Amino acid sequence: MVKLYDPIIINNKNYLPIGKIRYSYGRGFWEEWFLKGEKNQEFWLSIDEGDFVLEKQTKISLPFKSPHVVRVGRRYGGYLATEVGEGKCVGFEGELPFAIEIGKTHKYIHLSKGGGNLVTVEFSDRVDKVFQGKWIDPLSIKRVYHE
Repeated sequence: MVKLYDPIIINNKNYLPIGKIRYSYGRGFWEEWFLKGEKNQEFWLSIDEGDFVLEKQTKISLPFKSPHVVRVGRRYGGYLATEVGEGKCVGFEGELPFAIEIGKTHKYIHLSKGGGNLVTVEFSDRVDKVFQGKWIDPLSIKRVYHE
């Protein structure tokens, strides 16, 4: 469905997948696709067990500083913690906006705000990043066909 450098349309907006990272979490894996939007904006399309999320990096303040204090099922401000986990980078290809290392562990937290809205917080040695977006229907992803 998603291939490097093969344009796609999600909810009537154009995106170009230019990079991909694969993470293993023991019993399976998920992929993070790095997309460029219509105005050269950067997006991430996460695909995990048939669930799709389109997110964009943002700056919002959260009521915690460490993933160790967050518990699934608890509320933090207006957010409900729905997943706390980690994965190991097992591969990547294409163009990415940062350096990535195979074997590096990646800690994350998913927070739900309701209405299909999701916030993902990523923790690493260097920088904590926050992404905000929505769950999307995989059938809303269309390939762009060129003649």
